Amino acid sequence: MRLLVAPATAWLAVLAIACVAVASLLPSYWAFKLSSVLILALAVRGLQLLIGSSGQISLGHGAFFAVGAYTAGILLSHQWLPFYVIVPAAMAVCGLFGFLFGLPATRLAGPYLALATFTLAVALPQLLKHPLLEPWTGGVSGLSLDPPAAPFGIEFLQPDAWNLLLTAAWTALIYGVLRRLLNGPAGLAWITLRDHPTAALAVGVDVRKWRATAFAVSAATVGAAGALNTGLTHFVSPDSFPIFLSLSLLVGVALAGPSSSVGTFVAAVFLSFVPDVAEKLSQELTGVLYGAVMLGAVFVLPLLSKWRGRMAVSDRAAAPPLNPIDIKEK
Repeated sequence: MRLLVAPATAWLAVLAIACVAVASLLPSYWAFKLSSVLILALAVRGLQLLIGSSGQISLGHGAFFAVGAYTAGILLSHQWLPFYVIVPAAMAVCGLFGFLFGLPATRLAGPYLALATFTLAVALPQLLKHPLLEPWTGGVSGLSLDPPAAPFGIEFLQPDAWNLLLTAAWTALIYGVLRRLLNGPAGLAWITLRDHPTAALAVGVDVRKWRATAFAVSAATVGAAGALNTGLTHFVSPDSFPIFLSLSLLVGVALAGPSSSVGTFVAAVFLSFVPDVAEKLSQELTGVLYGAVMLGAVFVLPLLSKWRGRMAVSDRAAAPPLNPIDIKEK
């Protein structure tokens, strides 16, 4: 057992040293940009879990991103918690918020559920500006925070490099937890509810409980992305979370597919870089170029997926048949 643990520990140590070396060598701009890509991938992964695994639609997950961002901002501005524990705190708040919202929303389906979540995304920025909440949220001006410093007096890491390492660590941890969750009883219950809701109900699956749980886990994941975004930008305001954010996350899920973890990173790269490139090409037609590329991607990616499926079938058909003796030996 010790022989198996020792190489794994050594590989983890080498990987950690390599990540620190790469982060310290990256220019600040690229460290910031790479962090924002990881944050977007995490947010898309959260919405992908809700849509792809449990079969529920949401047009308002930008609201959970905002709740996570404001939870981190309030905790840091009042110095109630240190910077390194704001992510689990934001996940707990967003998970509870998502469960309370998801429990009654499980009675809705299709366009009615989409409309309910859309209302949440539209209303939340206005609520954050309300005078009653201004001592907490900063009102229209929002909250400005001090950038976190690297721990233990480490001086060779710039703040953006340290943020990149922290974001990468949280992203890897949450992706791992979600993978274990989807491969366990929760994932089986969600997929059964998505594919065969009547059969799931017949065998005793609690539909409301598992659908609300999917909402909670999805909201907690998106809330973690919001908290990391606050740590990255050191600023949070109601206008940072327009309805366009929720629609962008939905586009990310469409690009990533219903279950591909790798696809969420591809979608995050698309959402992060394509608007910048479109703006550099033409500031007057930025929206048109972005929409054209998005439309092209939505049409092209399914065709590529079908082509890869056909190629895999052709390769299997062209492969020589296995000898029965070889099969018996295997």
